[in-house]
Amino acid sequence: MNNYFDHLIGQDNVKKKLNFYIKAYHATSVCPFLNLVGAKGLGKTLFAKEFAKNLNNKDGSKRPFVELNCSTIKNNRQFFEQIFIPLIMNNEITILFDEAHALPKDLTMAFLTIFNTEKTSKKEFIFEEQTFEFDFTKQTFIFATTESDKLFPPLKDRLSTVDFEPYSKDNLGEIIKLNCEGINFSDDALASLSETVRGNARNAVMRSKEIVLYCESENQNTFDMQDYFKLTDLLGILPHGITCTERQILEILNQRGSCKLQTLSAVTGLSPTSLRRDHEVYLLRKNFMQIDGERKITNFGKNLIKSI
Repeated sequence: MNNYFDHLIGQDNVKKKLNFYIKAYHATSVCPFLNLVGAKGLGKTLFAKEFAKNLNNKDGSKRPFVELNCSTIKNNRQFFEQIFIPLIMNNEITILFDEAHALPKDLTMAFLTIFNTEKTSKKEFIFEEQTFEFDFTKQTFIFATTESDKLFPPLKDRLSTVDFEPYSKDNLGEIIKLNCEGINFSDDALASLSETVRGNARNAVMRSKEIVLYCESENQNTFDMQDYFKLTDLLGILPHGITCTERQILEILNQRGSCKLQTLSAVTGLSPTSLRRDHEVYLLRKNFMQIDGERKITNFGKNLIKSI
């Protein structure tokens, strides 16, 4: 089987699934409705664009790719008048609906009808006495979300889920090196840098830009542990890439022994949703805290606080 994503770093399980769907498309001319799920910075948009490149039109030409943020779609009327008619109708196109959990309710209900479970490649939808035809041999719909739990379950059931996971340290090191052309890293410095970007490819690219600026300002093309300590001190980068808010969370848990989510929210000034989504997920993954009824710091978390 061709591997259409060999040139991309990491996400091996994603590559396997998307390769399978491309091969199936080439055989049937129909692509399943995909739902790309994962945190920000894990490559959902990158892989969606690369996936779309391999969905050729019937004449062999490449399909246009359009990215829409669902938070900008207000209702069915806007979708059909401003998006479907000018962009989709009668065209061969791939559309990425980013932040799919923000789809307006009436459009979500419309998609339930449009993305039917019948084995047909075409579907008609009537809106305000006008009939719109969807041709799934021409039009491919891809959804992406950072909050899959907020996606309407019946719609989620009609989509083929592709899960994106945090990048490994080795993959992150590859990304950093790729974006720091001409700079030679010591192995320990590269591994330490990879630890600071939280398994996130987008963070790795941003860190690479900082490394390039540092090396240019120092007039050097090497980067070792001495440079690592200097750079992290200059930029205030904490061990393992934890944020100041996460350090505060660990310090609170260390002082109190245990804490409820509502108490953490009150002390930090962050909403419970933001605490869970933006901070606790990472602290739990790194085993710096645990949740056993209440939030508690682990021994790893205590050691981390002592080292800062």
